[in-house]
Amino acid sequence: MQKLIAILVLLSASAWSLSAELVHKDVTVFGQNIHYAEAGNGPTIILLHGLWGGLNEWQPIIKPLSDAHRVIAMDFIGFHGSGKPDVQYHNALLSQFLSGFIDALNLEDVTLIGHAMGANTATYSAFHQPGRIAALVLVDGAGYRNPDRDLGKPLSEGMIRFRRVATGSSLAATRGLLERRVTDTSIVTDEWVEEAFGLWVNSARAIGDLLTEGGDLSEAEMRQISLPTLIIWGADDKLFSPENAERLRNDIEGSEVHLIENSGHLPQIEKTDAFLGALLPFLRTNRD
Repeated sequence: MQKLIAILVLLSASAWSLSAELVHKDVTVFGQNIHYAEAGNGPTIILLHGLWGGLNEWQPIIKPLSDAHRVIAMDFIGFHGSGKPDVQYHNALLSQFLSGFIDALNLEDVTLIGHAMGANTATYSAFHQPGRIAALVLVDGAGYRNPDRDLGKPLSEGMIRFRRVATGSSLAATRGLLERRVTDTSIVTDEWVEEAFGLWVNSARAIGDLLTEGGDLSEAEMRQISLPTLIIWGADDKLFSPENAERLRNDIEGSEVHLIENSGHLPQIEKTDAFLGALLPFLRTNRD
């Protein structure tokens, strides 16, 4: 117990130190506000959050990355601090706003690090709008379109129940979903549950729409991606099987895979050192 308390104190101190270094900003893209936070200087990295995450799920890696990079954590349109227009949310829309965000900040040769849904947007953008993108890092997320997807089909009872949980139905349900995303459930604190619940309620429309989207590239389209690509996956991911990592490696020529042992869907949080051990050499190689 004392060890766990000490770890939590260190994490809290680290998050406090990080928050002082991050600068929160806003920029207008296609008439909508896009919120982001940034730290550091150097080659640009854009962190693309997953369906149920935001800046909170990138915090452990921002400081180490910002030692040699300009690190930007962007809130997707429809999520968190960004605008929430009354539209249908889908991969093409997220990708278009990502491209507009890159243009608005006059960024060049960016590395996209996408987690889950963010990896979907990263691969979609790498195929449809590759300009200014230098490299990809895909974290526990594939970008494939389900060939049997029918967006006009009524939702099943099971999907309706899951949507209620995924968009913030209760603190207990939120805790349950967070615990499915990690291997060590003791790290799911009351503070994390409350923060996640607030984020999910705030972004419920976009989360609900994108739950039915999944990835949006065919295998043939994925094989046309020619950017340097690193694939990092939790070996014990219960939400998205690590088999998807091998599928991506087979389709994206020259890509490499790193499985993070004893980690679920959030290796950047559960196994930060191992995550950075896979990521930093890739970034150095593609920076030089």
